[in-house]
Amino acid sequence: MVATIMKKKVDFKKLFTFTNVLSVILIIMYLLDCYLPLPEGYTGYTSWNSDSSSVLNYIFGSCGGLLSNYLAMSAIVDPSGTQIYRHFTQMLLHGGILHLIANLVGLYFIGHYTEKRFGWWMTAVLFFLVGFIESFITDPLYLAMAPDKADKIASNISVGASGGVYGLMGACLAAIFFDLKSFKQIGKPTIMVSAIYGVLTTYVVSFGWTTVCHNVALILGLIIGAAIILPFFLLKKGKFAPAMQLSEQSEADPQDEKNNDL
Repeated sequence: MVATIMKKKVDFKKLFTFTNVLSVILIIMYLLDCYLPLPEGYTGYTSWNSDSSSVLNYIFGSCGGLLSNYLAMSAIVDPSGTQIYRHFTQMLLHGGILHLIANLVGLYFIGHYTEKRFGWWMTAVLFFLVGFIESFITDPLYLAMAPDKADKIASNISVGASGGVYGLMGACLAAIFFDLKSFKQIGKPTIMVSAIYGVLTTYVVSFGWTTVCHNVALILGLIIGAAIILPFFLLKKGKFAPAMQLSEQSEADPQDEKNNDL
């Protein structure tokens, strides 16, 4: 009986992943951005929706914006465009509860799969690196495609983790490309959620600027992921070695297979 209870104990070490930690941070940052009281005499950005009642503004968190004022990307809050740190910090903020939920769901499935393939620290690097680079590309590219949207771009508050999440998706696609058989090992919920998340958030809910943002991030993730994998694949070393090579290594040393399990 005691042994059974011991087996049912939660392994907290397994919960301490980059994806889980980042998810908690995103929730905390959202709540702080929504509900931190604005300082007296504050004249910066606020998310208050004048078309909604005060009750709805507080329920949906459209009553704050203090963190967005100092951490989001926009010509409104950073007219000179010189505060480079915003290209990172904007990834930790969200413009609404539905925006946050969608990215949390996508991050949970795509992030955990990425950690299985690349490890937690490389997943963190991919997330922030792709999101950082994408933030420099999306606005100029969208402006070139839709010059009549210049005013909208200038007034747009850019926040959200989706750039990083799509970067992880692109890196995972690169990993699958180098090992097509691994597609069969992906859980059906991960495939379904990734597909729905990709289509819904890119082509249905926010078609336009967001479509460009997500596609840029996806391509960047694909390129960077391939660049990481290619040397290991060609040298036939490490966990990104060709599948046949890995099979031969595991037969030679079963313990190594256990230690390097993806």
